[in-house]
Amino acid sequence: MKNLILQHWNGPLPLWAEKCKKSIEDYAELVGADYQLLSGYPFITPPDKFEIKPWTVIQKIHMLSEVYDSYDDVLMLDMDMMAISRFPVDNIFNYEGIGRLHLKSMSGLNNSRSKLWPKLYKEGAPAFFGNCVKLTKRERVILRSACDKQVILDASNEDLPPNDEVIMHYLMHKTKVLSDKNTLELPHDRFCDLVEEAHPEATIIHFCGPRKNHIK
Repeated sequence: MKNLILQHWNGPLPLWAEKCKKSIEDYAELVGADYQLLSGYPFITPPDKFEIKPWTVIQKIHMLSEVYDSYDDVLMLDMDMMAISRFPVDNIFNYEGIGRLHLKSMSGLNNSRSKLWPKLYKEGAPAFFGNCVKLTKRERVILRSACDKQVILDASNEDLPPNDEVIMHYLMHKTKVLSDKNTLELPHDRFCDLVEEAHPEATIIHFCGPRKNHIK
């Protein structure tokens, strides 16, 4: 098995991001995976009318690119994900799931995605948090086949292009790629969750928002 871990950041890394990157690089080495930090606009260049931030999340859809077809699994992590050194190492690539389901988003209740990007949203279809997404080669190829960049841009609202979560949700619904997958979720308390939610012996923790300023 040949696996890859990706992250994306455009521009100089703040100190917290340097710490997180180093931890994920070290983790990749421990589990025998390759690591790559993406920069710039590998997936799509947002129109000038949109604010472009270092963490422009739409770029994470680049994980579907054919340039990674030599890899069995590709894992895309937010820049504020930190791996905690524990032995024996818990290898995320040994688990079948994709990430953590965004159940509130799927329910349609108080859902910003359906309000911001109604052209891409389908109530009840699988939706995952974007901080940790792991896809097999088969899944990436099928999702890529339905990934029309112009359709994605045309679904933008006045302020924002669609984010990675709603794009992936749209592609999964359109392709039905997960219809015969037995396990959708990773053990998210060990690989995906916030500091206050994570298992005491979690391997990868999400330091979202102001939490990243308190990384030891």
